[in-house]
Amino acid sequence: MEKKDRLIEVRTADGKPILNLRLIETQATQQDRYDGSSAQTTQVKDSTSQPGISSADQSLMTDAQKRYLFRLMTDKGIEGDKAHQRLRELFQVDSLKEVSKLEASKMIERLLEEGKGGADEPPF
Repeated sequence: MEKKDRLIEVRTADGKPILNLRLIETQATQQDRYDGSSAQTTQVKDSTSQPGISSADQSLMTDAQKRYLFRLMTDKGIEGDKAHQRLRELFQVDSLKEVSKLEASKMIERLLEEGKGGADEPPF
């Protein structure tokens, strides 16, 4: 296993160290990724996952993305349960827990474009 070691130091203006941070980058073997003994977990996708999309893109929408989507809905005058229902319709899902990060990012971009009055998007 190859290790890369880096040291980051933060010092005051007069040169006194206030923080030393050591970063150790290791390269895990295939066995480390799947045996569960590694501190890092790897998400395994089933055979229905889309080719060409990384597992990071297929991970679930973050709380920050969800909050931002609801904020965009509020800006459009849609709040609470109606906003939740509208987002489920837009994503075509039964639950927002099914939405991936990639899908959420694309929807945020779409809603932002609609807010600008993009000519190629239908009105909300």
